[in-house]
Amino acid sequence: MKKLLILSLLVFTSVCFAQIESFDSTYINELKQDVWGTYREIVEDNLTLTEDQATIFWPLCDAYIADLRKIFEKRVEIISNYMMNYYAMDDATAKDLLNKSIQSEQEILNTRRDYINKMLEKLPAPLVGKFFQVDVRVTALANLVRMSSVPLVREEE
Repeated sequence: MKKLLILSLLVFTSVCFAQIESFDSTYINELKQDVWGTYREIVEDNLTLTEDQATIFWPLCDAYIADLRKIFEKRVEIISNYMMNYYAMDDATAKDLLNKSIQSEQEILNTRRDYINKMLEKLPAPLVGKFFQVDVRVTALANLVRMSSVPLVREEE
């Protein structure tokens, strides 16, 4: 729970920078590392696993994290593209970015569904459910960090 509080503090701190209109990918990369660096610790703090469960769970969890990281890398590319076009956003670019964003959301849902099924084959449903509750909360905080560092689309002048 302490890790979740620390992650929440990171979110609060990043919200202070929400009004920045310049794009600094270093900032996003640092936040991304903080989230993934803390993710496993948060899971460890919130799940009680037997030795047998841990032997099954951690390789699946590590694979899940690796798959999510790939999706979040794509999101960073989408954000980078958005910020590079921030002052000159045309319809075609906006539509492309919207489609890529929706596709990214769908990839996360598909990945969750795949790993829920894989975990349910070998682990008790309450344990799997609790893991995905923690996952959704951490992901929501990561999304808040991401969204707070990106300005809304500019209105045409």
